[in-house]
Amino acid sequence: MKAILVRREKANVLREDLISKQIEFYEERDNFHLLFIFPGQIKDADSTYKYSYLVEDSVDEVSVSGSTFKIVGSHEAINRFAGKFEEKGLKVKMEEPDNVIEIKKWGSKYLISVS
Repeated sequence: MKAILVRREKANVLREDLISKQIEFYEERDNFHLLFIFPGQIKDADSTYKYSYLVEDSVDEVSVSGSTFKIVGSHEAINRFAGKFEEKGLKVKMEEPDNVIEIKKWGSKYLISVS
């Protein structure tokens, strides 16, 4: 599931922008962030936002470019997902990779963002 993760202080601006574009979204509040999950209208949202993916084990829908990656996250997240990105044809590169993949645990799932 593709999503946009924003800080609480920026959430109202994003929320109003999405409403004005008539984009359906779901809000989940947790500490200082709100997670907006779109049921299929994500391509209509502004591309300047940082997109995230809420996944269990699969990284099939996680969009990556180039040929190298580095994972930023817990040891468990690295062990769980590094092989999955290698299966997509990417190679690990710690210095100046094409993709920096941030992985955080979100309840029983994982929140993955790529930059």
